Amino acid sequence: MKFLYLADIRFPMERANGIQTIETCHALARRGVDVELAVRRSDARSDAECLSFFDLEPHPRLHLRRVSTRRRLGFLVRVFGLLLDEWDVVFTRDLLIADLARRLTRSPVIYEAHTVAAVFAEERAALYADSEGASASKLARLDRRERRVCRNVSGVVAITGALLSSLEERHGPLPPSRVVPDGCRVPETMPPAPAGKPFVYYIGQLYPWKGVDILVRAMQQVDGAELVVVGGLPPEPDLDRVKRLAEEVAVSDRVRFRGFVPPSELAAERAQASIFVIPNLDSTTARLYTSPLKLFEAMASGRPIVASDLTSIREVLTHEDNALLVPAGDPQALASAIERLLGDGVLSARLAARAFEDAKAYSWEARADKIRTLALSLED
Repeated sequence: MKFLYLADIRFPMERANGIQTIETCHALARRGVDVELAVRRSDARSDAECLSFFDLEPHPRLHLRRVSTRRRLGFLVRVFGLLLDEWDVVFTRDLLIADLARRLTRSPVIYEAHTVAAVFAEERAALYADSEGASASKLARLDRRERRVCRNVSGVVAITGALLSSLEERHGPLPPSRVVPDGCRVPETMPPAPAGKPFVYYIGQLYPWKGVDILVRAMQQVDGAELVVVGGLPPEPDLDRVKRLAEEVAVSDRVRFRGFVPPSELAAERAQASIFVIPNLDSTTARLYTSPLKLFEAMASGRPIVASDLTSIREVLTHEDNALLVPAGDPQALASAIERLLGDGVLSARLAARAFEDAKAYSWEARADKIRTLALSLED
């Protein structure tokens, strides 16, 4: 089976988009799929060096086609010829590319949805502190494009069940579709818990909607543990904002800011954690459409988890079964859950063990199998 995966992103890319893209493509290759991944060339690193950035080895079935351009139009022009070739599947998570591909190629096109386009554009100003709201005309344009894609591509992948339902409600019946959450690497055995002083960990982006500010405030009420915050990319203002907050609420002596850590070094970082926290705030995007990589990575790390009680999170986590869930945006509830885990080793161990077992259903290989199964069904 031959996949053309189109991703108009600079590569290698530090954000979740880049990690999810290359992990999915590499897992498809390991599952016997020939994958052509078209991305933008970000620098002079070799293909092997790019894969090493993600702690991955070259694979004979995975070919990187790194296009030398900084502009979106340049990327689209350069991949035009690829769309004229024959593929078993053309795959993308880019709405515009999906819309163009369905018109230009005879091959089946699968669109992987990560949000409802107009909803995300409307919320963007609230989700990201440095963004502006979208105009009514842009929202209408995005909605029309998404409707064309959802009605005319060969298949749709959605990262949450709630997202798939939202697309169906908004655009009507979809072509063959699957819910395929994001994934993680799952070790063969559950990693041992660290000894010594407990560390509460947050790993991920620091945008306001991610809820790190709430976690910092919660640390005012948590005794006997330090918070470690991994994330933040210059020149974005988020790391400085969260650092200022830690000083304002007088917890800076118990919060360590690690900044950006390369993907290849995150496993060692996660091994130091005692508890992981996923404190997303409530918004339509977070509540219904989010499938956080850090959630699955925390599960596979064999550590107890405290997470916001949101619909998308509840598709994966169950309160008192494999995690503790708390109301989004409530620092008191978050602090209470963290302290409960710090004080109850039996509960922490039970939740961590169950989460680790459940993580096996969310491996990158499991994700690749679901995508491959959908692609094969399109041949019938």
